Amino acid sequence: MNSAPQQPDDRLDQALAAILAARKYRKIHPGLARDIAAAELAKGRTLKEAVKAAKNQLHQGAAAYLRRNLDYDDALTRLKSSVPAASQGPDSDPSVDPSLRTLLRRFMGAHASTYERLPILDTLYQQLFQQLSPVRSVLDIACGLHPLARPWMPLSPDVPYLAYDIYSDQIDFLNRFFDAMGYAGAAQQRNVLDGMSTPPADVAFLLKTLPCLEQIESGAGERLLHQIEAPILIVSFPNQTLAGRKQGMAQHYTANFLSQIKKAGWQADSLSYTSELLYIVQKN
Repeated sequence: MNSAPQQPDDRLDQALAAILAARKYRKIHPGLARDIAAAELAKGRTLKEAVKAAKNQLHQGAAAYLRRNLDYDDALTRLKSSVPAASQGPDSDPSVDPSLRTLLRRFMGAHASTYERLPILDTLYQQLFQQLSPVRSVLDIACGLHPLARPWMPLSPDVPYLAYDIYSDQIDFLNRFFDAMGYAGAAQQRNVLDGMSTPPADVAFLLKTLPCLEQIESGAGERLLHQIEAPILIVSFPNQTLAGRKQGMAQHYTANFLSQIKKAGWQADSLSYTSELLYIVQKN
């Protein structure tokens, strides 16, 4: 995120403390909350106004997508009890077990993006990966609960899967999910607006991510597209609001995105579904 003018530490510290004290934001990346609060204070807002504005940005860009609370400890306990039973099936592969997949579907229902994707899980990844060269590493930006869909992806368990998001409790759960499933995966709490580099990967997912980043910082999406070291980007945009209203959202978002792709000289194919419009971007 572009640096905002320096604020007196006491006001900024007070703003950050007020944001992180809210139950909804106590697990969020503190650096992101601090950057947003600093930007709001730099606009001349009072402390109260800056905290309110920062919370609103964090809600619109992240918290609004949490449909319901997921008890991560309970979910992990249920997962760990299901994996051994699934591993005893005829294929000895828990990822194809119907009961385990039903459980993961329930978990994914807690996040709006993965909830909307549930009806197409059985077809999306087959259609998508048919258009890709063999994938040996994956990067998932602003992942939410998307890594829980890995059993539907035609990937070997030893393919490294690195996931980034801003909630520390969610990141801990995803790491334990990878471990329980025997996947070569890792999740990290990360603010991708901080300009830090990302490790190379064959494929990078940015599912419904760019509009959220743009709400926080204009131009952040285009910068991230160039920053990611992956020859293939899987980028998607919502076809409807969180309330289910269709308001030409995909067309609004993709017009600017396609202009950026053309300017960069990249190629893009698309897959369209009821809930989202997905692009397969070839950077090389």
